[in-house]
Amino acid sequence: MAAADSAALRSLDDQELVALTQGGSDDAYAVLVERYSDYVFTIAARILGDDEDAGDAAQEAFVRAYRAIGRFRGDSKFSSWLYRIATNRALTHLKRRRKRAPAVDIDAGPHIESAIDLEPTRTRPDHLVIDAEFRTQVRAAVAKLPDQYRTVITLFYLEQRSYKEVADALGLPMGTLKTHLHRARAMLRNIISEQNA
Repeated sequence: MAAADSAALRSLDDQELVALTQGGSDDAYAVLVERYSDYVFTIAARILGDDEDAGDAAQEAFVRAYRAIGRFRGDSKFSSWLYRIATNRALTHLKRRRKRAPAVDIDAGPHIESAIDLEPTRTRPDHLVIDAEFRTQVRAAVAKLPDQYRTVITLFYLEQRSYKEVADALGLPMGTLKTHLHRARAMLRNIISEQNA
């Protein structure tokens, strides 16, 4: 691809790039991959907790998306469609692995403490130390959750996805998702309470 062609492709929006890809342009798809590689990797890393597995899942997500792009109808944004594929690939890796993933990086997203109603104070320097200890406890507690609950906590709190987006990504009815979130928060409260007992 010539530099001028590359620059022209980069200036196109997702919908135009998808249409070109559906028409057979591998260069257009390469621009989409470039545009969303960090996004897809981050989704996978937050679910899997392992950069190597996340890289594999991200690569599989892009391959899967390329193979299915002919069926992409544009009912949703391309990024939402790709988000669901990336989430599903990461969940498939998680199922295959059948072992506990390392703790999720709580500092990478909004703080999950609000999920368990144990928000520490942050006004004095000594409270900042307590805050760091608390985050460590939360990381350990999230790692102890069953996969299905760790995943909903990750998507809802760390990825800041709406109920609908998480439900769609996981293929869950809204009521089931809310039940999973409720149970996950209760489990986190119990785990942290036991650690502090």
